[in-house]
Amino acid sequence: MRHISLIFLSILVFILVAATPVDGPLTAVVKLSGTNQPHDDPADRKAIEAIGISWQDAWNRHDMDALTALLAENVDFVTVLGPKGWIKGQKEFKEAHTFMHKNLFTESVWKTKETHVKFIRPDLAIARVLWETKGDKVRHVKHGEPREGIFTWVLEKQKGKWLIIASQNTESMPPLAGQ
Repeated sequence: MRHISLIFLSILVFILVAATPVDGPLTAVVKLSGTNQPHDDPADRKAIEAIGISWQDAWNRHDMDALTALLAENVDFVTVLGPKGWIKGQKEFKEAHTFMHKNLFTESVWKTKETHVKFIRPDLAIARVLWETKGDKVRHVKHGEPREGIFTWVLEKQKGKWLIIASQNTESMPPLAGQ
């Protein structure tokens, strides 16, 4: 029996090696998984772009329920504060943003300037969202001066709805003196 198992294993290894493309085993995995096929369903692209507009609308109404509804329950969200602004889950997100909107962003007006979408799989995408705010009460910008930045969102289609599962927010910093 052991002899038959070794023969079977040898045949299996031979088939795998023979079937491996010249450009390497990773290419075989990609081809088998279908991830090399571009996915660009216009309806999915439009739905993801609409999240950027929904973010703007919810932010400007200071509606934390609507803002939170754009996120997956277990969202991993990093604010412009970096590690100190690492938020885990919808509940923590809502608490943090409710506080910020009652203190720092009472007069904040958000503008989603552009949303760029790249599909990883039919149910997974990355979006780069260019944004601008005015009216924020933050220490590094004079009140009323605009702030600009870029979100990197990872979105997943869950039960037919696109949700943000991870977010990294990076703010453009003013140039250093002399630059």
